[in-house]
Amino acid sequence: MLAILLSITTASISFTVTETQIFKPLRDSIKNPFFNKLFSCGYCFSHWIAFILVIIYQPKLFHFFWILDYFLTVLVIAWLASIQWLLMCWIMDKLEK
Repeated sequence: MLAILLSITTASISFTVTETQIFKPLRDSIKNPFFNKLFSCGYCFSHWIAFILVIIYQPKLFHFFWILDYFLTVLVIAWLASIQWLLMCWIMDKLEK
């Protein structure tokens, strides 16, 4: 359950930063190619958000060696978030926003 809640949070933050107009000045002001790609790609950004949330909340999905467990948990949360992010993009496209 915690992983689902973290994926919703990850998707919301990722969508807000990479797609909304309020963060457009920030995205446009970034000159570094790595950070420019990071802040304009919802999939890329969601991995970093998931990583931060896993460090904070420390959910365990697999109960392996702790570092492998956290790594796989980040991937699962980012993957779930990317599905939600795509759904939000699709809805915004249909609403023409």
